[in-house]
Amino acid sequence: MEVWKKPIWRVPLVLGGLGVINHLLSFAGGLIWGRIQIARGPGPDGSFVITSGCVTEIVTFMMFLLFWLAGWRFVRGLTRREIFWSASIMVLVNAALLAAEQISQHVFGTYSMAVYYLYALAGGKSWVDQLLFRLTGTVSIPMVLPGLFAPYLYLVFAKKDAPLSGTSK
Repeated sequence: MEVWKKPIWRVPLVLGGLGVINHLLSFAGGLIWGRIQIARGPGPDGSFVITSGCVTEIVTFMMFLLFWLAGWRFVRGLTRREIFWSASIMVLVNAALLAAEQISQHVFGTYSMAVYYLYALAGGKSWVDQLLFRLTGTVSIPMVLPGLFAPYLYLVFAKKDAPLSGTSK
């Protein structure tokens, strides 16, 4: 894959892959947890109560680990400058998705399913949003903004930029 060899696309490809994994984990976890609750049988009043239980916390923890493992495996070794520009692409994609989500809700009065499916590519940083939601208990634009900049956390794995030719350190 020639695209993978270009450092500018490394962070978007890693986070896009993690986003797809996040959606698959969430779907599988919800399906399994729902089946467990159905197997337990109805409550005392004869009705089934299906909740998300601890699935969200488990998936969030797994995505936290996968975020850092993928960064260590695939982003490590790039320079700070390469990671910064690569992460900036994902920050712009995340910001565009957030703007499209807000526009679709405020202008059209409904949530766009196209935006929902595109969020699968940005789901690699969802652990940041979930963590902030659990800490504050609210979902609002100021609480979502730190998650937009999560791709810059990969700067931790950067190697030092090479000095310019003709200069000494």
